[in-house]
Amino acid sequence: MQGAGYVIRIRATAIRLAACAVLVPGTAAAQYTITAENGDTVQFESAELRVMLDTARALWADLEQDPAVAYYTPGANRAGRQTVSRENPEASYPWNAVQVVDDTVADVMHLPANLREADRAYYNYAVQRMRVVRWGDPDVSCDSLLAQEEKVVGSFIDGWILSRTLFGAPPFEPLDELVFARRAGLLRPLLARRNDPQVGACAGQWADENPERIAAYETWRLEKFPLPGEGQEEEPAEEPAPDTDEADQEQAPDDSEGAQPGEPGANRDR
Repeated sequence: MQGAGYVIRIRATAIRLAACAVLVPGTAAAQYTITAENGDTVQFESAELRVMLDTARALWADLEQDPAVAYYTPGANRAGRQTVSRENPEASYPWNAVQVVDDTVADVMHLPANLREADRAYYNYAVQRMRVVRWGDPDVSCDSLLAQEEKVVGSFIDGWILSRTLFGAPPFEPLDELVFARRAGLLRPLLARRNDPQVGACAGQWADENPERIAAYETWRLEKFPLPGEGQEEEPAEEPAPDTDEADQEQAPDDSEGAQPGEPGANRDR
């Protein structure tokens, strides 16, 4: 199962989570902040981040050691990675970047080239999604399926938070939106609107059954995380300037009580 140039069971250098053991020693109440491009902030205490970090370590150990599953990761070969833009962010979402081929193989090779610090977030998602594939109940309601995917994506969000607060990941608005949407209680409608393929037709069904939550998300998104060019009012067109040639051709008012120039009374004294 080991393809040339790829590492299946990585002894990670790029994701050496142990290096993050230092969550500012002696400052248990320290706060870490993520700031969105719109100026909104969300804060996390060091104890909260430590829980996320411990979970990420456990998931990483599962990825490395699970004998029943092969996780294909970028390893040292970065050729398959592409830069993802804010204008076209689809490849940055974990449900598109990670492909669970079957219950024994997950493809995690095609991660965003400009978000390398976030690899651990995608690994979180890959392991949690594989657990759902292997052990989840396929016969659940759409609401339960959305709730299940919400939990899996939540694991990715935790990894992204670690990347942003501890590992120096640059701001990337489409992924920052996931953090703020969860904080606002709007992650589930976001997943429905983004047509997460892991929930299939349930995305549309859930949206039809919960129009008020979809509307609440869209209102929030338009205010907080509008797409490029979205919501900008068109500037009113400028009125054309008057034609000076026509203005010059207008005849000056006559003060001769109807007499035309050159006729008697045209310059009569008053």
